[in-house]
Amino acid sequence: MQTDSRDRLRAEAGKLLADGTVEIVVGYGEGYGGEGVRPLLARTPGEAGGFVWNDACVHNLAAYLSREPCRGIMLRGGRVGIVAKGCDARAIVVLLQEDQIARESVYVIGMVCDGVRGAGAGDGPPPRCKACEVRTPPLYDTLIGDPAEASGQGGAAEDVEEAAALTLEERWKYWESRLSRCIKCYACRQACPLCYCPTCITEKSEPQWIDKPSHLRGTLAYHLIRAMHLAGRCVGCGECGRACPLDIPVDLISRYLAREVEEAFGYRTGIDPEATPVFRTYREDDPGDFIK
Repeated sequence: MQTDSRDRLRAEAGKLLADGTVEIVVGYGEGYGGEGVRPLLARTPGEAGGFVWNDACVHNLAAYLSREPCRGIMLRGGRVGIVAKGCDARAIVVLLQEDQIARESVYVIGMVCDGVRGAGAGDGPPPRCKACEVRTPPLYDTLIGDPAEASGQGGAAEDVEEAAALTLEERWKYWESRLSRCIKCYACRQACPLCYCPTCITEKSEPQWIDKPSHLRGTLAYHLIRAMHLAGRCVGCGECGRACPLDIPVDLISRYLAREVEEAFGYRTGIDPEATPVFRTYREDDPGDFIK
């Protein structure tokens, strides 16, 4: 099935480039040395012949839409093609809702996904993939794959449920031990498709909101502020945690908050392009039970 999807992807991307529907297609190519995969930006039908599709296609390619060369193409009226799994398409929906991209500027090649594998070659799907209910992208122009074959447990991921079961004291010890290792390389920020601010709050010095050195006070402030900025926006792709060179599960914070937002407001991020994001709306009958 993966080979069939790969061939259909190559044909579709090649056609879009050949007839001028798009100027570039962002997808996955074979990794360097034949290991794994890497993002591949194709500008010609020939280059589109290098696209691959398998369970190593973990990168959330939506991160490229707010960066060059894709951003420049869209700003001058061109169109960008992008290969999108369910979580990638959810991120594209958020970018549309937040007016970062225009719908007519992007052509989404949706890929039905049955989960990617973990960090190791022999690893199975990570907890977020096992719990995923969005195997079929919620937004696409062309869909590749059979939605009926995609399966997932649904509900919250095991690691999120385990985190929710911890006491406040246990949570503090858990995060203190992990965030104390953070070197503030900002790989998590760079991998996130929704961290698109031209100047991050961590880089502001007038006033300086966050201590820049990588001690616990500074790293805790950075990760908590980033988590608050992603509340109601995170699509649970896990790219921030995967990018961390010290294996800190920073994505767990945002996925936990996504669980809280869904329980409190009944809102799931990136599912409906027409929906008003949870923190961009106001209702007088909103419950205030969480305010102490």
